Amino acid sequence: MTAWLNLTKKELRLGLPAFIMPIVAFFIIVAISAYFGNRYGFLGETITAVAFAATAIQVFYLVYYFIHSLSTEKKKMHLWLHNPMPAYKLILAKLVAAITTMAVTFIITGTTFLLALNSTKIIPIEIPWTYVMELGFLGSIHLLLLAINLAVLFLFFWMIFLLFTRTLGNFASFALSFLLFMVLNGFLYGWVTSSALYDTLTMWGSINLGDILSSASVNFNLEMGADITGETSELIIYLGTYLFDAIQTVILFFASCWILDRKVEV
Repeated sequence: MTAWLNLTKKELRLGLPAFIMPIVAFFIIVAISAYFGNRYGFLGETITAVAFAATAIQVFYLVYYFIHSLSTEKKKMHLWLHNPMPAYKLILAKLVAAITTMAVTFIITGTTFLLALNSTKIIPIEIPWTYVMELGFLGSIHLLLLAINLAVLFLFFWMIFLLFTRTLGNFASFALSFLLFMVLNGFLYGWVTSSALYDTLTMWGSINLGDILSSASVNFNLEMGADITGETSELIIYLGTYLFDAIQTVILFFASCWILDRKVEV
């Protein structure tokens, strides 16, 4: 356990550039947006929009972190695989490091968003802040789960790419991996999720979360600033869907580990 914790700390150090760059870029964009927003009287609204976009795009943060980390490891693959730990521990250390840096980045952008939103008058007075916080918490959980799902999906196809590079060049391996991704994720997964069997496996354990914001429109006025009006609708989630996605993610994770252990390493 101590060896794995030390490996995770090492991953955090190696991933420091990938951690710092988005934060620096965020503050630079916020500063530029604040300048122009203040110039035209939309300071709070501009920062709110930028912070919201920066928060939402973090659904791809783990994929971005893995691209940086795995690309670095590819340059010295023999050293990485020389580690006596099994593949699942090597990859899990990267995943934990990625989630840790994502959490810090998310707190920065999310806090900026809430502070900027609080300084504006774009939330209708009838919407309480407790509702906004509950919606934000629910959205944050789903964003993290989707980010993990995308990261593991990317990891699986990265291992397929490494497997192809044993006999093919980098370009041919990438093209073949991308084609395989399009076929499996675009056609096969779409066919499965549109089937009656998928509905049977996932449409159980319904939880009614009550009325939740389903759509919103933003109107800008040079004198009054921005005004947001929204519509709510009943939101029902199914535990079966979460279980199905969790099982799929676990299978892809251990399939990636198996490829790294048995195929890439030899």
